[in-house]
Amino acid sequence: MNKIKNSPLYFLEYQPNVTYADGNPVEHKNLENRSVLSNELVVMVQDYNGEKVTFTSRTVNYQDKIFIAPLPNPVHILLNSGIENYNQSVTKLGLLRNDCQLDNNANGIHILNIGIDNTNNNFNDLVKFKMMSVISLVTSLEAFLNQIISNDFMYEQTRNGKTKKLNKKKIESPQVTFKEKLTLVINQLLDNPDFSKENEGIIERITELYDLRREVIHLKTYSENEMGLYFKSIGKLLDIELENIIISIRKYMNLIKPKFVE
Repeated sequence: MNKIKNSPLYFLEYQPNVTYADGNPVEHKNLENRSVLSNELVVMVQDYNGEKVTFTSRTVNYQDKIFIAPLPNPVHILLNSGIENYNQSVTKLGLLRNDCQLDNNANGIHILNIGIDNTNNNFNDLVKFKMMSVISLVTSLEAFLNQIISNDFMYEQTRNGKTKKLNKKKIESPQVTFKEKLTLVINQLLDNPDFSKENEGIIERITELYDLRREVIHLKTYSENEMGLYFKSIGKLLDIELENIIISIRKYMNLIKPKFVE
C-alpha cells in the first residue's frame, strides 16, 4: 500500500512584511553563521520550487550540529507509520512459506521452523508489525479528531436525558469517548446529524480497529491456563484485514476535511 503525502503543521508562502502580534516588525536575521539558536523558531527559506516560504520549527541538536526543518503534521506521520508497518507485515507473510519444517499441501497446513529461542522470527515480526500498525492507525485518528475541532467549538452532550455543553478541553478529556467523537461530535461539528449513519460501514471498520487497539494496549492476562494468555487478542490481531481499514480511515478523514490525506 502506498504511503500518503506528509504535510507540515504550519507552512505559509513568504510574506515580505511580517509583524509580531503587537504590530512590531519581525527583524530578519541570517542564521547561516549562528551557533546558538532558540529551540523554537519561525524560519523563512526556499522550498523545492525555489519559492520563499515560512514555517515554524524546533531545532534538533546532534553531535554539535543544529538541524532545522518544518514540523510535520503528526496525524500524517502516525498514519504513514501504520501503513509502513502494515506493508512490513505483508512482506513477512510472504516469507512464511519458505520458513517451514513441515508442509502438508493436502490441507494447506505448514508448521514453521522453531529457532534457538523457541520461536519463529518471521512469525514474531508479523505479530509485531501488525501490532504497531494498529496502534499507529488509531493514534492518528485520535490526533485527527482533536486537531479538526476548533477552540471555540461547543459540543452538546446528552446523557440520561440531560444535555450539557462541553468546550474543546472537555471534549479532549475522558468525558468524551473516542467512539463519541468519531460519531456524535463530528455530526455536530459538520452540522450534519446523518453523517455517521451515512458512513456507517466506514465507522464500523474504524470501531473494530479501535476495540482491537484497546485489547492490544492492555493485554489482560486472566485465563484458566497459560495457553489462554493473550490467545484471543493475538488471534484477532492476526485475523484483522488492515488494508480495507486503512482505506476507510483515509476516506473518513477526507470526508471531514477534503484532501487532508493525499
